[in-house]
Amino acid sequence: MKTQTKNESKFEFFDKLMNKKRSFTANEDQLVVSLDTNEMESLDVLDAKTESILRASTSVNLEEGFAIIESSTVNSDTMSATSLKDNKFVANSLPSMVDEEENTHYFMPDEFTVQFKEGISEKEIVKILKKEKAEIIKKQKTEGYYTLSVPEGKGLFETITNFNQIEEVEFSEASEIGINDELYVPNDPSFSKLWGLRNLGQTVDGVTGTNDADIDATLAWNYERGDKNVIVAVIDTGVDYTHPDLRSNILPRGSEDWNFASSTSKSPMDGGTHGTHVAGTAAAVDNQIGVMGVAPSCSIMPLRVNLTSGKNANRADAINYVATQARTHRSKRYVINCSWRMSGHHTGVYYAIRKAVLSSNVVVVFAAGNANNDINITPQYPAIYPEVISVGATDQRDRKASFSNYGKKVDVSAPGVNIYSTVPGSGYSYKDGTSMASPHVAGLAALIWSKNSSLTNKQVRKIIETTTDNIDAKNPGFVGKLGTGRINAYRAIQATPINITATLIRSFNYPQTNSGSSTGLAYASSIRVHPISWFPKRSALLFVTQKAGSEKIYYLDPNTGNVLKAVDPPANNTLGSLTWDGSYIYGANVTTGAGKINKFSSLSGSVISGINVPSGRGEGLTAVGSYFYYSTISRIYKIKKSNGSVVRSFPAPGGACHSIAYGDGYLFFGNTNTGKISILKASNLAFADSIIVPGSSPKRVDGLAYNSSNNMLYVANQKKNKIYMMKVNF
Repeated sequence: MKTQTKNESKFEFFDKLMNKKRSFTANEDQLVVSLDTNEMESLDVLDAKTESILRASTSVNLEEGFAIIESSTVNSDTMSATSLKDNKFVANSLPSMVDEEENTHYFMPDEFTVQFKEGISEKEIVKILKKEKAEIIKKQKTEGYYTLSVPEGKGLFETITNFNQIEEVEFSEASEIGINDELYVPNDPSFSKLWGLRNLGQTVDGVTGTNDADIDATLAWNYERGDKNVIVAVIDTGVDYTHPDLRSNILPRGSEDWNFASSTSKSPMDGGTHGTHVAGTAAAVDNQIGVMGVAPSCSIMPLRVNLTSGKNANRADAINYVATQARTHRSKRYVINCSWRMSGHHTGVYYAIRKAVLSSNVVVVFAAGNANNDINITPQYPAIYPEVISVGATDQRDRKASFSNYGKKVDVSAPGVNIYSTVPGSGYSYKDGTSMASPHVAGLAALIWSKNSSLTNKQVRKIIETTTDNIDAKNPGFVGKLGTGRINAYRAIQATPINITATLIRSFNYPQTNSGSSTGLAYASSIRVHPISWFPKRSALLFVTQKAGSEKIYYLDPNTGNVLKAVDPPANNTLGSLTWDGSYIYGANVTTGAGKINKFSSLSGSVISGINVPSGRGEGLTAVGSYFYYSTISRIYKIKKSNGSVVRSFPAPGGACHSIAYGDGYLFFGNTNTGKISILKASNLAFADSIIVPGSSPKRVDGLAYNSSNNMLYVANQKKNKIYMMKVNF
């Protein structure tokens, strides 16, 4: 039996987490009725009055024990207010509540939720509940989070206020029902084009699109398609995990409970179509059938909640579940997609979101809503929370979708009209809504993390928001209210620095002990070592280090460091760096003020020619096509190989550069002072990443060489007289 609560005339409580009072006005047109379902289940046949209540309900959930009915129905001839109150299956009733922002809330009249502070034991919790005479209705799936019954004879708001004054309580609030919170506009056109991923101006549902009014997904896929360790958590109506376009991307569930909508099953199978459609847009498989998601090689974690008549506490549980997984599996990355709304602020859901993003490996994305409202004026929850990425919808002409919410609190926009995606039963359909826009952004966040998992959630968000295409010109009535623009996956992936790591393979000793100030390294993929012309060429690691009276260029076996050959260039004691361009050895003069690069014969070491270059110690040199990158320690010069003229110059990364190498489209700059190698993209000199050299202190980078065929980087340390061989992982 449920407790009997008292009627209250004052509907307010102090929100402990948000530190503000929340006040409500009763909407007598609607009633939330708490049903004693245990009594119902004991009968084979319900009486006519009870059946009349259930039939008249706009929403009913017998498992959760509630119905929402219109007061006009209650006051009809077939059912009076008195008969409702006297019905033995009706425990309590409460009008729906309207908050200060004019959002309508559906509170259970005899239930409330409590989140206890971390570290409070179950024994302590039981003691508190016994003292307050509050029974546990449900222990939520989040640690320390409970749905409780209002004590006998007490009021709902009175009880919440009382619990928020208890020291051990993080917050307490009403147990709230979410009604019809899916954010899509039903649509069923007969066409088959994923214009949101690639728009060539094709006609969609009678409307000719605008070329490139898309997220440029096909261009982004040339660089990144996803990683299984990046997980898109779809908190929705569930997902048809057997769908042929989804199943190979579905994360194995094991014995985990992924059904937050029901206590009778752990399966997250879709109870409608919404969640499956959302999942397909985010991460449908690239398998030559059906459709393809924005992040086709990422994993999907389907978490089922009830979006039509479920409780918000269960949605908080689902978000908290992902946050717990993220804290447990630090090496994985999680993107939570929520294509749904709430009827106003809910402390439990907000607390869950806030906790989730405290883990730097979680991004939360929410649909902005479909009411065509300015959410700065008419707030849309949870989309307006600053911790989430709020997504508006665009059509195939880059215009704001007619239904899409807008405002300064919308962060970005994405395609959300005529979106073709997966639905249960191996099928596909078209849907409209910010529900469909949100997974485009979630998929993009997953792509970014797939390229570089070392980024924080704040960095991922910044990349998404700063690489959009500005669409204000196409939406003159909404300038500055569609976020930073419509997302562009290609630009976002291009702006994402790569995550580069290096693994030490082995090290070998210098063939000649250094007794000066410089060491040069270069990798030659095919060089003549033997003087006989028909003898085959081979790969070699070219090495030079300063030693008074004996400065030789050594040809080393790249795998063992064994000496294959040595030549003695005529200009002893002057070489600070080496490079190989496929035909010749080049060396930069290290003598201060010399400013010279010489070309040497690979057979004899004799000087063939030389060019004058900017003066300074030539500590770094590498050949890239018809150019050299040349370092004078504090500055890098890009110069023409033919005559030494400077094309451009820029400060050395990190303030100093003592060695340079090139390979796989990247320039590697070594800083001996810090033991750090800065890696820049050669095409635009954008910073990509940095790595610290191996070995004990002092860590130095006196020479660099790179073998593109196997991604092997060689690092010289002249204080230790060692060469380190490292595998670079992009």
